Amino acid sequence: MDDLGSPSGTNQDADNSLLGLGAGGLGSRSVKRPRPVKSCTECRKRKLKCDRLLPCSQCQKSQRTCKYAPDGDPANLSEGSDGETADRPVKRNWSQPLNLRQPDGQASGTPPTLLEDHAIRLERLERILLAKSPPAADIGTRYGRPAAAPVTIRGLTVKGGIRTRFFGQMSTRVLLNLFEEAKEFMFSRNKPADIRDLFINIQKIHKALSDEHTRVTTPLPMFVASATPPEHRMRNILPSRPVCDQLLRTYITGTETIYRTVHIPSFMRQYEQYWNGEQVPEVFVPQLLCMLCIGYRFYGAGKGLMYDREGIHIPTASALVRMWLDNIRGKQLDFRTLQTEVLSLCARRMVDPRDQESWRHIGLIVRMAMTMGMHRDPSEFGQKITPFWGEQRRKLWYTILEFDIQFSMQCNLPTCVRLGDYTCLPPRNINDDELHPDIEELPETRPIEQHTDSRIQAFAAGTMALRFKVVDLINRSDSLPDFESVLDVGTELEKTFEDIRYALPRSQETDPREARRQWMTRVILDMHVRRAILALYRPFALGGPDAPQQIMTGYLRSSMILLSYLDDMDRTAPDYAHVWHLQHLVLKQDILQALFSVCYYIKHTTQDAKSPMSSNWGSSTRGSEHTVEEACHAASESSLLLSAPRLRRKVEEVLNDLMVRIREIGTDVKDLVALTVVLGTCCGGSFDQKRERIKIGMQNVLEAGLQSIHANQEAIAAMPLSSPSSQHANPEMQSTNNLYSSSYMSAEMVTEDAMTWDTEFWMMG
Repeated sequence: MDDLGSPSGTNQDADNSLLGLGAGGLGSRSVKRPRPVKSCTECRKRKLKCDRLLPCSQCQKSQRTCKYAPDGDPANLSEGSDGETADRPVKRNWSQPLNLRQPDGQASGTPPTLLEDHAIRLERLERILLAKSPPAADIGTRYGRPAAAPVTIRGLTVKGGIRTRFFGQMSTRVLLNLFEEAKEFMFSRNKPADIRDLFINIQKIHKALSDEHTRVTTPLPMFVASATPPEHRMRNILPSRPVCDQLLRTYITGTETIYRTVHIPSFMRQYEQYWNGEQVPEVFVPQLLCMLCIGYRFYGAGKGLMYDREGIHIPTASALVRMWLDNIRGKQLDFRTLQTEVLSLCARRMVDPRDQESWRHIGLIVRMAMTMGMHRDPSEFGQKITPFWGEQRRKLWYTILEFDIQFSMQCNLPTCVRLGDYTCLPPRNINDDELHPDIEELPETRPIEQHTDSRIQAFAAGTMALRFKVVDLINRSDSLPDFESVLDVGTELEKTFEDIRYALPRSQETDPREARRQWMTRVILDMHVRRAILALYRPFALGGPDAPQQIMTGYLRSSMILLSYLDDMDRTAPDYAHVWHLQHLVLKQDILQALFSVCYYIKHTTQDAKSPMSSNWGSSTRGSEHTVEEACHAASESSLLLSAPRLRRKVEEVLNDLMVRIREIGTDVKDLVALTVVLGTCCGGSFDQKRERIKIGMQNVLEAGLQSIHANQEAIAAMPLSSPSSQHANPEMQSTNNLYSSSYMSAEMVTEDAMTWDTEFWMMG
């Protein structure tokens, strides 16, 4: 985005950056002895992954002559080789059409920083240790069958016997099950009066903010209830041309990178025609409205939620686009309509980020796309689809697949598409201006290290097969015979970060705009692979007592990296606030999971973390498994960047950031309270020390809430307490596999309003 901050690059303390963005926390690769190159000459020259067949798949796709250098030929040896032909380990064989790492030596760019130098040494040590360790397959089978406790990876609420809701492993309801001590505190009837008053006042703030969110996300009746056609109403709410220019530019640079939906030059021509009063397709205005909604939310906090003639009211615009789409008959379903459906989904998530709603919506879109044959490669249909439209179909199909994977991971539900269900090839790494409707042959795809409009999507498409495997594994984690498949997929995902380092080497960029663009590209690529690793390792790292150390350490490292993306940014840059807002908008749920996860490691690495609060507020607290403590200690001690004090500082820092955003759509006060109590209990200490930490944290939540609603403590204390039970409670409400066991739902706990809220505040979905 043009309005984002720039990386600090030069003066960032190495100890303050965990990853050197996109580096996977490991730094550059160490220099290794050269070895025979077994790729064909064309793949080697273009730095592509070669499957070593004759002809290989890369040459077949590009219609090149495939040939191999003869054994012993200098062309068949890595640079610097002495001609040795003894057997050596071969390069890893990627299942994706990318092979981006340098075959030998360090990735190009500037010399390694102090952090990267340490990472190189750490990686060298890991390589030595792994050489002495049994193969990964032996490790996977040696640990036996994964035994994640169901309550730690999923939950189900049952209300009135008929209303049920499933919650996956990323839900706060489920994550809280990892912290028995924190749960006992939140549901204890023996809270001190001062802390109880804090809970009551925070409940009132939560109610006030919820009412405000409902109000600002409601479409304006003057537009949605009008009798005029939706297309006329959509034109009426468009802002002025200068505002549209700015918001459209923000959308294109911020979203039309990995989520490729339109051909930018064609859309911009229609954009000019519209403002010149010329005829444009009917679908243009709905598409433009969706783009403006996305751009406005990316532009800054609170944007798009108030009616403003110089902006756009996102709820109203989204409702009108949805109304227009619903009025379209089946015979009018075409490629442009499908584009609008995808854009409408993105725009709606700006004000309604409910993952299960999005998961249901993407299921509809997938089936619409399949009825149009989008899942089959256009080349299968001969001359019926031109090269231009064939490439646009590939881009849109892979955008749909991205959303399918993303929402399935976040909901812990299956994808609508599985590997083998489609033959559509990935889009090429080319610029949009290289394509036009009359083109007879597609340009040659560029090397992935070259920047193009489609570079991010092309790279992400290369990891899609692995990410589909992740979704499959986490949805059948209960039936896995051992850890072998998890470790295999995790190892391949970890290697992908080396490809990112090669494709995007760090450099001392002097142009702030270019440095900002490179930083954002690294983060986007890293984020999509990082999400997959966290989803894959999550059930075992936090749910079972015997996970392999690779999983325990890899999960902690990836959690910290995700929380540390902004460490490479210059906080004094004028547009840093925009970058900060964008990260929290896009990664809100991922950040929450990472925070709870890091707290889990803090709990098990704190010497006195077992000191119970149970004698003061409830039943006994179940002790941690000894093997879990050992694994968490080993993970924390694997790097100074993962030490317990640093973990705690990072959680406190990000929790403070979340409190600043307490008024934002998508921020839930309940999450802040849960995190505050969890952090207060997992850092060890005596009962009084823990209680004091919780009290201070709750006061911080209260202060942030009071500032957001512009009230003081006297005003909030005078507000009546609205009891959730009087509005929602059902005497038949039951819970199966729920967040809280029946011992927390006793009748004694719902005798007073405060105690009712203590329970139902968490139960109401």
